[in-house]
Amino acid sequence: MATVGIAPINNVHDDDLQSDVAPTKEALTAPHFDLQSLSLLVTCKEWNLTSLPKPVFENYSLSSRDLASYSPLPSKMFRRIESSLPKDFHFPADLEGLGYKINDKDQIRSIEVPDREFHYFISKNERCVEMQREAMNSTTSLSLQNSSSPSRAACIRMEVLSRLAASSMDTVRLPIGATAEDNHVPVLVSSHLPTAKRVIVYVGESCQDLGIFAYRLIGADTIASGSAAEFINHVKTASRDPPAVILANPGQLTWYRRGQRAMTQHTWHALPRKTAVSQPLWINSVRNLVPQNENIQKHVACLFEQVVAKLPSQNARVDIIGIGDGALEVVEYLQQDWKKWQGKIDAIAVGASHIWNTDIKDESFGEFWGRRGRAYLISPEILDAPLTGREEFGCNCFSSGEPSYVELIMPKAYKSMLDYFKVVADNPGYEAEPQNFSGVKGSDERHVGA
Repeated sequence: MATVGIAPINNVHDDDLQSDVAPTKEALTAPHFDLQSLSLLVTCKEWNLTSLPKPVFENYSLSSRDLASYSPLPSKMFRRIESSLPKDFHFPADLEGLGYKINDKDQIRSIEVPDREFHYFISKNERCVEMQREAMNSTTSLSLQNSSSPSRAACIRMEVLSRLAASSMDTVRLPIGATAEDNHVPVLVSSHLPTAKRVIVYVGESCQDLGIFAYRLIGADTIASGSAAEFINHVKTASRDPPAVILANPGQLTWYRRGQRAMTQHTWHALPRKTAVSQPLWINSVRNLVPQNENIQKHVACLFEQVVAKLPSQNARVDIIGIGDGALEVVEYLQQDWKKWQGKIDAIAVGASHIWNTDIKDESFGEFWGRRGRAYLISPEILDAPLTGREEFGCNCFSSGEPSYVELIMPKAYKSMLDYFKVVADNPGYEAEPQNFSGVKGSDERHVGA
């Protein structure tokens, strides 16, 4: 009978808390044996009920159904001492250590099998596969011993941030004035933001890391296509006087004090634990949150009030891209103080935002939304195909070219969004013509007013 690592807990006798010896069969058949003692066996998976002396069952007339439905009393139970629990999983936060490399096509592929993509299901243990995925996605090592030092060959997030820095994207800490040691949320802005004539603000989903559009696309296609790297390069090269870009960070709103960095909820749950079955670290509402950025609503407000309103030129025109819940929060924020922003914003493009007509409370903003707003929806139709939905969403709707995933809308539709912004910028009196959808592709609003 296996008893290693089993310790009986007795609420009456404190000395039982220090014992790691399980009751013997003789003790169980003694006259003082009761249902509470039997409950210890029922709740302990390492005990074999069939090996119990027969009188134990005869004295109490317990059938197999009784045992299955019996609810153990709370006064006694078994616990596994910590040293006997399985150790938490650890994976090196570098590509080579995980067995992968970036090939000449900008793809992450296996070193041993060059055509193999990232293998997620390396185990049936959920904790194991999640820890491996976070190691692949991470910027720094998640080791408990040295959690704040970078790994020798960083993975996806570090690669993306390095490319964005090389594309003249600077880091700004929110709230403004926070130091590297203070709780803060990083956002990225173009280095020429103070002098740019046009500014594009991107607010993505609250589940994504800074600069990441879709990890699934990074793994299946290229690092550039699944991140903001390709988007930023396209903005820079599309015109001689490129607009500046502001990348919001609605996902990394939890502050990890030991690592001195902000992270998403998913990364927080992938932080090392004492054992593989331990509970995740608690989030302290003061120590692990960032002032003025405690949630996505406050982050959007902080971004617009401290970055969009103050860092660009006062004459700069602003275009906004919102994806998923990020789009919804942007619209909610703007219509609360539309008088302040209506003279600065040229156009808004949203992806799968589900902003209904009933959500538009400000009449002035609703008029702007109908004239200068565009919604790119999940659809199997080709990109830019007109769709029904104006009556429900309040603006013209188009296919994003993505049939399944919200996170893939931005990689597939950002060029169309940028083209739309350019048309609006080149035509100050631009107004979108309401679509009369008849089941076939109608007129393209980008040419209206040109």
